[in-house]
Amino acid sequence: MAFASEHREERAAMNQLLFRDVNERVKDVDSSFTVLIPVGAWICECANDSCSERIEMSATEYEQIRRDGARFFVSPSGEHVWPDVERVTERNDRYWTVEKTGEARELARKGDPRSGEDAPPLMS
Repeated sequence: MAFASEHREERAAMNQLLFRDVNERVKDVDSSFTVLIPVGAWICECANDSCSERIEMSATEYEQIRRDGARFFVSPSGEHVWPDVERVTERNDRYWTVEKTGEARELARKGDPRSGEDAPPLMS
C-alpha cells in the first residue's frame, strides 16, 4: 500500500502545481489592474484535477500564501482537502490555506516556480 500512498502524494502535488502555475499567470495579468480591481478571481488550487472553482482574494493575500512553496489555497470545504497529503492551516469564508505534508511537501517545494528567487527562509 505504500506505493499507492506515494503515488497519491505525487499526483496531488503535481495537480496543485499546475493550478499554481495558472494562478502565477493570472497574477501577472492582474497586477496591472490592482488599483482598479483590488480583489481578483483565482483558480482553486486543490488536488482535484477537475476542479474549476474560483476564489476571490487580493494580491496581498495571494502573495502571503505563496511565501511557502508547500502552501496552496482551496475552496472552503472539506471536499477540496486531501487530509492524507495536506493539512488546513488557515480558514476564512472565501478560501482555506492548506499545507502539503510528507513527500507531497517536498515535491511542491521543488516544483515551486519561485524556488530560485531570493525568498526568506521557511519556518517549519
